[in-house]
Amino acid sequence: MAIDKNNPYRKALIALLHSIDEEIPLSESNKVLILHLLNTEEKIGKFNEWVKSNLKEGKLQTTEAEIVRAAVQASKESPQ
Repeated sequence: MAIDKNNPYRKALIALLHSIDEEIPLSESNKVLILHLLNTEEKIGKFNEWVKSNLKEGKLQTTEAEIVRAAVQASKESPQ
């Protein structure tokens, strides 16, 4: 079951995606895909940890494809 749009984790994910988009432009379709995939607090947490692990001096060191791949991986590793 998807989390409510007012859930603080979902709001934090949206804020995180906006921050990522400022550094690494994300297509609208990939943003929607990430929001769809990361539909539980656990999945959002795993994705957030991945983002943190890819920061170097406060900058995200990755590509759009790797970001989407990380979201897919987080969605697979966590139960529905």
